[in-house]
Amino acid sequence: MRQYILPKTFKGESSLVLKGKESQYLSKVLRLKEGQHILGRDQEGKAYQLTVDRISNRECTLSCQQVEEDASVQTTDALPSYTGPYPNLTLMQCLCKGKKEEQIVRQATEIGTREIVLIQSRYCVPDLSGKREKALDNRFQRLDRQVKEALQQSGSPVPTEIVPKVIALTEIPKWWNNRGPALFFHQSKRQETQKTLHELIEEIPIETPIALLVGPEGGLSEEECIFLEDAGFHPVLLRTNILRSETAGMYALSAIQTIMTEKKNY
Repeated sequence: MRQYILPKTFKGESSLVLKGKESQYLSKVLRLKEGQHILGRDQEGKAYQLTVDRISNRECTLSCQQVEEDASVQTTDALPSYTGPYPNLTLMQCLCKGKKEEQIVRQATEIGTREIVLIQSRYCVPDLSGKREKALDNRFQRLDRQVKEALQQSGSPVPTEIVPKVIALTEIPKWWNNRGPALFFHQSKRQETQKTLHELIEEIPIETPIALLVGPEGGLSEEECIFLEDAGFHPVLLRTNILRSETAGMYALSAIQTIMTEKKNY
């Protein structure tokens, strides 16, 4: 664990008591001792130096001191050498079958995605429209656990969030509300004048929100592509091979992150 993600109930207190599994993880799995430190992050991504003050059989008491992002904090594993800034990326992922959803969420979090939203489109194999509220809650709780584990293992300073609902593709333009450029990734060229990924984002400030929509295993229908284009979404062709849905999203996120964090070197 490179960092510890503080509970949602944490509001900057100077002391925190952990119980149950959380306490056991720090004391038994990580084998932290009294007096040792670890980097903590709250739900907004703020950094804290956490010091183990007391360990008992059932709980662990930590003192919490907010620190600057580049401050030196002793951790159980080395932290990433890159400290930002990070692009403000939203992954709009059409529903995928099986465990692919958890894989996508975990890897998108490791990359440094700010926001992940699940989309119901025409060719999605899963259909959550008739699911009961409890079943959906359980689904999002599993995804939240994937986010927390990925943040702790990767050391990402970006506080990734899962939007706690499934949104129909036809509702996406309204939900996005022109916060910034929106792209959708397609397996074939859509327009003769279609711009490259570099051309679309090279002049965009790194803090500007960018949306990336990735279709399901069956791809996006022609009607959905036309709808997205009419709504102002830019089609992007990934010029190498035809990629699986779970691969295409990671490829796109990584490409945009690399372009935006390294463009000063071009």
